[in-house]
Amino acid sequence: MPRWTHWPPSPHSSSIVAGLGATILLGVVAQAELPKLDLKTTRPAGSSQLDGAPRTPLRPPAQTSHIGSHGGVMIVDSHGLLVVERSAGKLVRADHDAKPVAELALTPGLGEIVHDGAGAVFVADRTAGRVLRIDPGDATGEGLGISATAELGEPHGLALTPDGATLLVTDVSEHALVALRTADLAPRWRVELGPEPRSVAVSRDGLTAAVGFLSSGSLAFVELDSAGERVHWRALDPRDHVEITERESDYEGLVILARRGEMRSKYQTPVETGRRYARNFFALAFVGHDLLVAPHELATPQLERIPSRDRADTYGGGAQSIPPLMHQLAVIERPGAIDSRANFMDLDVHQPRALAYDLPRDTLYVAGYGDDRVLAIADVTQQMPYVDWRTQVGDGRSCGIDGIALGPAGNVWIHCEFRRQALRLTVHDPATTKDDEWLRGAELTKRVRPEQIERGAELFRRGRDSKISADGMMACSNCHPEGRTDGLTWRLGDSILQTPILAGRVGDTAPYKWDGQDPSLSRSLRHTMERLGAGEFAGWGKTPRLLSDPEVDAMIAYVKSLEPPRPRKPKDPEAVARGRAVFEAEACNGCHAGAKLADGNQHALDTTLAQVDTPSLLGLSNSRPYYHDGSAKDLWTLLTDRGTIHEMADTSKLSDAQLQDLNAYLESL
Repeated sequence: MPRWTHWPPSPHSSSIVAGLGATILLGVVAQAELPKLDLKTTRPAGSSQLDGAPRTPLRPPAQTSHIGSHGGVMIVDSHGLLVVERSAGKLVRADHDAKPVAELALTPGLGEIVHDGAGAVFVADRTAGRVLRIDPGDATGEGLGISATAELGEPHGLALTPDGATLLVTDVSEHALVALRTADLAPRWRVELGPEPRSVAVSRDGLTAAVGFLSSGSLAFVELDSAGERVHWRALDPRDHVEITERESDYEGLVILARRGEMRSKYQTPVETGRRYARNFFALAFVGHDLLVAPHELATPQLERIPSRDRADTYGGGAQSIPPLMHQLAVIERPGAIDSRANFMDLDVHQPRALAYDLPRDTLYVAGYGDDRVLAIADVTQQMPYVDWRTQVGDGRSCGIDGIALGPAGNVWIHCEFRRQALRLTVHDPATTKDDEWLRGAELTKRVRPEQIERGAELFRRGRDSKISADGMMACSNCHPEGRTDGLTWRLGDSILQTPILAGRVGDTAPYKWDGQDPSLSRSLRHTMERLGAGEFAGWGKTPRLLSDPEVDAMIAYVKSLEPPRPRKPKDPEAVARGRAVFEAEACNGCHAGAKLADGNQHALDTTLAQVDTPSLLGLSNSRPYYHDGSAKDLWTLLTDRGTIHEMADTSKLSDAQLQDLNAYLESL
């Protein structure tokens, strides 16, 4: 059942409770409390051609995927908006002008919302471990409530089949895609996929579901008529690698060149330092002729970047003209088929996490969570897509765009996570004399997180800020989405180091870094910013702009507030119990002890580091690859191979049964 809430009384507002847990809001005047945003749209010159054109018909699509083919944080219906306020844990009913009229109290940390366009609405109450069928109520909010509930591990992404009979849900903690019957939320089937699933989308014909992940460069394509038994995978990590060449010049001295090179054969594997990886698939959608669009980030984590003379350390990735991180849109034709082909387009947004497709205009709207920028990519299903217009919401430091939806007139609704506000943009044809129109909605609900944590969350996701990285190229949430891990190993100085999970691990676990060189979390954050090149391009004679002490404290407060990843439910609880006994008998708890499963000490192991700080084991099943250098691809490899090489433990005397039990226990942490 929902947790009840009451809107804070004020001279300008009142509230009554109605329905199943809904709070009706009367006369709320919250807009004045929000600082005004500077809103501006521009029309860039030129096109952004795909890297390889799709083999689609040379005609605009006549139809596209059904309503509910993928979820988001906001839906538009005949009564106005239904908005998931994730950090506040509220489902808010707003009118057509984005003014709140009712709210339903759920649990902070919500997943997606989806609807079928005919009154069926579903919400993933992620933290509470349940999927909800919602009665949307009327325009006044009367009747907003919960009509059915299904218990799941950690539901996040939602999508409906074209007939509206099946709801597909990504289960984060169980690494699975789950199918529920929409009539009563009874389970139909489930299929285990891999760690950190997030987005899910269903094709127009209802035959395929695509699933995206945070820490993998592959998409899963599940054949729905097989009840999840047939799954195909498509890797979007580029086959081309980066080559570095050096030459001497009489005029310039040593010249270092970086360029992308194609493998001679698909069976050739490039050297690891030249590999590039796709990550963070937060949003997917089938558009037009059943093309799948998949915005993501592309990392080049291990090329050595030469630091400036005043900086002795560096945070890996890129070289010369090759950036450590960029953002792309993949357009996949015939997804899931043997002859499927993917094409790519560079995106001028930071951390694309929300999208919406406009069929009449054949335009895809993509929003950057890290820079509060929206792109309108016209002719997205054709051979020459181009950016028709872009808009900047504020200065990129206050919104946090996590949702986009289309109104019935083709206007674009934008949701700001940190302002808890919806904005409506109506873009007119440039041939007319009309100016683009903005509507600024009211604050949809009150802030729940303390102000310091809220500020830290905004800084953590912020891109294009030279106080955090060189030229603002990277944000904390690029490598640590949701405070977790991108599953990569990065070049840091002379070492190759794995991205650790932060959520649930960093509070009171000093010292920090893989070698324990930073005595405090404050020093560790500043050290990371130094590696990222913060303030490096301040300009000649200018003092570098760095994070202030209050800003660092805010980031620390935010990171400490994050809960650890939820462990998987054990398939065999008895095996977990036996594995714990092995863990203790082998004295693993001598180092991995206490609430964080870490002793705060450093150990001289057989590694490239002089000493290795004991890492926490919380959320272990979500943090592969393992070890400081990522040399163990999974837990079984850690236990049977790399463990003895690193001198962590001698597992050779353990039987296969004991190792399997120990593996089960580690996955349960």
